[in-house]
Amino acid sequence: MVSKGYVGLFHGALHEPHISAFVQSWLKNFDRVEQIIPGRDSGNATFTVSDPAQIMWSPHLQFRVMRGEDFAWVYVSKGRQVVETSGLPYGDNLAPLNALVELVDLAEVIDQENERRLDELERAGLL
Repeated sequence: MVSKGYVGLFHGALHEPHISAFVQSWLKNFDRVEQIIPGRDSGNATFTVSDPAQIMWSPHLQFRVMRGEDFAWVYVSKGRQVVETSGLPYGDNLAPLNALVELVDLAEVIDQENERRLDELERAGLL
């Protein structure tokens, strides 16, 4: 396994207020939150987010949440019902799961290895 990750399914489509609330939750539960600067010319540069008002909005957002040496990448698209996470595959790295479990309106968390459930979500047009 190259990464460890989860898909969070939410009760409805996600928009700026939801994503702002997610960032606020991460700021409370992680040591550091970074966002990849949107745009093709960014070269995947990140900046530290210390307040949801600093979010650089685009249709597709990518964050990195860190606690100690553990981290997770979080992928969010406005107007979609899912948030995807990924992190290093060692057993003690709970960051990919912890990035989801405290979020408002979360309906279900699916392990990336649960191909049956992920296929169902894909057929439903959610992935």
